Amino acid sequence: MDTLSILLQTTCSLLSLKYRLRILRSHFNQIFFSPAESEQLTPDDLAWLNSLPKPFLEQFNQNNLSQIMTDLENNISKLQVLILYLPFEVNDRIVEQIGQKTRIIFSQLLLLDIKYDPSLIAGCALVWKGILRDYSLKAKIEQEKAQILESFKKYLR
Repeated sequence: MDTLSILLQTTCSLLSLKYRLRILRSHFNQIFFSPAESEQLTPDDLAWLNSLPKPFLEQFNQNNLSQIMTDLENNISKLQVLILYLPFEVNDRIVEQIGQKTRIIFSQLLLLDIKYDPSLIAGCALVWKGILRDYSLKAKIEQEKAQILESFKKYLR
């Protein structure tokens, strides 16, 4: 299994993947280049690092760290990203649940980019391959605006 696939097994969002890549780079920079300096990792970050397969971690060394990280960043930029606009902010657990479901529907090599849009009402909007689909109540109201206004005008007479 390639390096990116291993990272994608436990990471569903673009933001989390970039964060974890930074953690990984920092971890190996500390090990290989400045063992005296120590970055304090959160328990979650430490648990994630410890969950990575041993062969995955062993492939990194002083000579190839920069190249592997560059290759990872290039491969990440080639992945398909599903942008999801939600009317509320989500925590990591919800992102993980949404990510698992979208990977079943779309692809294992998919990343979520979840954005907060308070102007949406009851629903979400998606951008997939550059095409926006708005499934919010706001979009439905906008679509039926003339009919809704006409209905209200009946009661104003």
